[in-house]
Amino acid sequence: MSASNQAVDESIAQSHHVTLAINAADVVVAPFLGLGIQWDPFEYPPSEANWRLILHRMDHCRPGYLRVMMNFADYCTGIGVDGLPEYVWNDSAAPAANFSQVIAILDYAQARGIDVILGEWSPPRRRLPGGQTDPRWPVAIVDLLEYLRHTRGYTVVRYYNVINEPNGDWSGNKDFPTWAANIRGLHTELIARGLDKVVAIVGPDATVSSEWQESLNWLDWTVRDLSTEIGAWDLHWYALDHEIFDATFERILIDKRRAIETGDPEGKTKTRFLCESGILTGKTNGDQQLRVRDFEYGVMMADYVAQVARSGWQGALAWSLDDAMHAVSGGHRPDPPDELTLKVWGFWNTQAQRMGNPADLDIRPWFYTWSLMSRLFPAGSTIVRTDVLGTPTALTRFRALAALTHSGDNVSVMLVNNDDVRRTVSIRLDGIDGTRQLTSYRYFDGERPVDGSGFPIPCGRIDSANLSTGIEVSLPERGVVFLTSMKIS
Repeated sequence: MSASNQAVDESIAQSHHVTLAINAADVVVAPFLGLGIQWDPFEYPPSEANWRLILHRMDHCRPGYLRVMMNFADYCTGIGVDGLPEYVWNDSAAPAANFSQVIAILDYAQARGIDVILGEWSPPRRRLPGGQTDPRWPVAIVDLLEYLRHTRGYTVVRYYNVINEPNGDWSGNKDFPTWAANIRGLHTELIARGLDKVVAIVGPDATVSSEWQESLNWLDWTVRDLSTEIGAWDLHWYALDHEIFDATFERILIDKRRAIETGDPEGKTKTRFLCESGILTGKTNGDQQLRVRDFEYGVMMADYVAQVARSGWQGALAWSLDDAMHAVSGGHRPDPPDELTLKVWGFWNTQAQRMGNPADLDIRPWFYTWSLMSRLFPAGSTIVRTDVLGTPTALTRFRALAALTHSGDNVSVMLVNNDDVRRTVSIRLDGIDGTRQLTSYRYFDGERPVDGSGFPIPCGRIDSANLSTGIEVSLPERGVVFLTSMKIS
């Protein structure tokens, strides 16, 4: 490099210098619930070998919570002569493929102590004549919950989601007042059976966009009318690129957190998390996000999670685990599926070999950052305040997140450079004395090392890092750096 070019390079580095001050005593979120994953019954079930592969990958990721959705017909086989619902677990002859998959997922969650949000996609239709307003529906839901928690012992089933995205015309929900009546009916039934203290109703479960004001109103209406019945607050948000880049996403989440805390007398103590998370920009072919195959999606979702945690929400949940779980609407169901059949949103596709593209079973790039965030910012950690200082240019599309784990003995830091510019970050942590051994992980287009399973491996180690005096980290381009004092097995 010539002297003039070196001077230009050093000038660029200096102009994008960021100072990060972490205050370990200033708590933003405690406890953080970790990173979740949507794991539903598969429309195209995996082979036994691929099921084992899924479990292996999930064991590496260590999700903080799962969301598992089904249909009413998956567990209710019809109405008996006595007028009461009949259930798949009482009828050995009933088709139970989807319900068996739910049981397998719950077995996994229970064995590993992972909390589960269980729910139904839509109001009942053919098997319950009264549909959404049939008084037998809340009875059936609580029958299901009693069976799962008491008979099968799934104590991890802690939340129930009455209708997926009830503000969307695809949900089958009539309107807000009808959905509110469903919530009240279920809450009454939970109280009657003594389950209201162990299973919280999640709501509003609305899908949100900053450019769709009525979707934001759903949370406000639910806080106004249903604070007593709702035990955990949630939203779905598929963000547009510009909402992430300019932190509109974070600012609105802060506003909505404050609305919950102001409008719900118990709003500061109830769980609040996102129950579907993704990037909307680039969605195509009905419901396919092909960017999940690209490096940049891993940076976007790291930025997304940083903004969720910084805004005082307690978790974000990835949509979704595996392409093979869901097909695009419209009745196109060839077997094997073709390139237009599946919703492409997953960490991989377990139908890849059958579709003639075996490489699509490999782990996609965004699993790299999602699994690291899940492991380094686990359930039970404490998100602490980060103050980021620098010139406006240096701070554009830059985010930092910090957490204390294991009773405050360990610290994890994530730095997200969501722009193709070079940044140097000076990090100082106040409130923790002594030195730490820090392990670093790096996610860049040309630098994201993996082991034989495709899982992230460390890039380096600082043996005696004194965070109170400061360390310096380089982000040469768009990407993510993780630093942690946790011992990760």
